[in-house]
Amino acid sequence: MWVLLYLLNFVFALLSAVPFSGFLSKSIGHSLANTNMLDGFDYTFISDLLREYGSRFSVVMNLSMGIILLFFIFSIFWMGGILSILKNEENDYSFRKFWQGSAVFFWKLTRLTFYFTFFQVVILGFFAFLFLQQGVSPFEVESEISIIKSIIILLPIYLFFATIFFMIQDYAKIHIVHDDSKFIFQPIKNAFRFVFRNFRKCLGLYLLNLLTFAAFFGIYWILSNSFNSNSTPTIALLFLVGQAFIFSRIAVKLLNLGSAMELFQIEAK
Repeated sequence: MWVLLYLLNFVFALLSAVPFSGFLSKSIGHSLANTNMLDGFDYTFISDLLREYGSRFSVVMNLSMGIILLFFIFSIFWMGGILSILKNEENDYSFRKFWQGSAVFFWKLTRLTFYFTFFQVVILGFFAFLFLQQGVSPFEVESEISIIKSIIILLPIYLFFATIFFMIQDYAKIHIVHDDSKFIFQPIKNAFRFVFRNFRKCLGLYLLNLLTFAAFFGIYWILSNSFNSNSTPTIALLFLVGQAFIFSRIAVKLLNLGSAMELFQIEAK
């Protein structure tokens, strides 16, 4: 399943990159601008490119955004298969069980994603309102010090509440697959109840998985910035480092869901 998810991510990445590749080949072709791009971000080059080929670029961006939206929908689809496999860990993995679980729980998980996205938007809007209420509107403030102070105070609180809701969403997914109920409001209610009944365990486990992801990201950041990708071998090396990071990111995702499922099954006994 780990390898399958990596391959699916790789396919969507290719589909998203093909329009940009075609755009660049038709716009700058084999000019020396290709070499300049390898040296790093160049605002002048990007602005000239958008000025000369802005209409084509907008078409490519719309196409790529459509592919990203399709990937988001399929990531919800795969979630049902992932949780179905993790739920029955004593059984052997099979593609049939994975795709069957993906199809069975797709619409429930889609509605769940919609509801929790709404919750996250409400939380973000609430803290944005508190931020502006402090009199730190960027159009009225006289000094950036008040903005920095408000961010230092409000940002950790916002991240704490956002993390809790992300955590509850994961356990709501588990309840949907485990209970196989017809409606999703009961699994959401059960997820809130389970998380707050086992708050320290759930939060500690979630933070541990976040730290694991941070460790992988730190390794990727160090490796990707330890050399300049200005030649074919270094470009290939950077590509391999990036793919290794994606592979590890999928591993952390499975680790997070698998450990949450294990905790749920232990506490449910």
